[in-house]
Amino acid sequence: MIEPKTLKGFKDSLPSEEVYRKNLISNIEKTLSLYGYYPIDTPALEYKEILLGKGGDENDKQIFLFKDKGERDVGLRYDLTVPLARFVSQHFNQLTFPFKRYHIAKVWRGEKPQKGRFREFYQADFDIIGTNSLSSDVEIIFLVFDLIRNLGISDFSIKINDRKLMHDIFMALKIETFEKQILSILDKYYKVSEKEILHELESLINSKATIILELVQKARSYDFFDYLKEEFGINKSRLEEVFEFFHKMQLSNFIKLDLAITRGLDYYTGLVFETFINDGLELGSICSGGRYDNLTALFSDITLTGIGGSIGLDRLITYLTEKKPVDESFSNRCLIANFSEKDLPTYFDLAYELRKEGLTVEIYLEPARLKKQFQYAEQKKFRFLLLMGEEEISRHVYKLKDINSGEEQEYENIEKLCSYLKNPQKSTNL
Repeated sequence: MIEPKTLKGFKDSLPSEEVYRKNLISNIEKTLSLYGYYPIDTPALEYKEILLGKGGDENDKQIFLFKDKGERDVGLRYDLTVPLARFVSQHFNQLTFPFKRYHIAKVWRGEKPQKGRFREFYQADFDIIGTNSLSSDVEIIFLVFDLIRNLGISDFSIKINDRKLMHDIFMALKIETFEKQILSILDKYYKVSEKEILHELESLINSKATIILELVQKARSYDFFDYLKEEFGINKSRLEEVFEFFHKMQLSNFIKLDLAITRGLDYYTGLVFETFINDGLELGSICSGGRYDNLTALFSDITLTGIGGSIGLDRLITYLTEKKPVDESFSNRCLIANFSEKDLPTYFDLAYELRKEGLTVEIYLEPARLKKQFQYAEQKKFRFLLLMGEEEISRHVYKLKDINSGEEQEYENIEKLCSYLKNPQKSTNL
């Protein structure tokens, strides 16, 4: 006998979790649609050359690569941004720019599994392609703010930085040769001790390591941009413009500067951000992204700028279900009890009429003792049990039992029954 088990880093989802996920995705899609984003889809499998070399050496190591049945080198997508770059290049003439899209799907990474992090997981991506405007940077950050707030989370921080600004700082310090390595080290700032960060930086840039860490600290003060002007001759940057906008919008409590936010992926070139729930910091960032001005150039002669973000749904679900336990019940779910096979036409006709009104209705699929059907209804968290035995059918009434209160009511017609199920309230027999 084969032992039923899943691979390490992969998991099944029970109905309760899937209901939660679908509701979460529906919430996210609603917000994205209000901002004018449209859905797309791409294959789970891409050619090896499409995936490799876009996110750095560490990312390449995490890609699931293999040969397909045609002996072609292929891999499972590790994010939804690289497939987007290929998609835009391939379908350029069919798209309208600026192109605003979202894509909610599974991705795969061969990383070490941990709390809220799996090797197969969902991402919800949203991007604007075809503009390098300040407003596009602002819209993406504002959209992240709305997305998280609309999920019922109020205590969170969106930490922003700019790789272009970091490049200017490195140029002023004459350490631009080590830019990629420095950004990679800073990306670990919240994962290891500051002493370890300092040691790694010192091995690269000697005493200037202290200056970099001092800048990380100074970025948390309101006079940071004045300091950059005075000490480094760096005048108004895009990051300063973005931060000033949110300061004017009185959102500085949510939008914070942080030079340690660099994003580990090589394709980012401008604004970058990560989002943290303040009482769930152990989960890491739940929504990250940034500007990538050169990504489509890898697939086409046409260079398009872009900016976007990505929500890690599984990580978010881990947090939300701990704070608010999964509830797969619906306020007006109704189970029609099955007393006899000869009355099946009555049950199905009734279910059809109720479903036409948008009500969630099931029929118990075999005649059984009422106690057994009641237990089934309780276990599946139905609110109501509809009892249509011989007496009710002969009297042309509908008997409804409220499973929560134990109260029973009779309705003389289906219109009154529907009205009550749509808006349950205390009433007398009708």
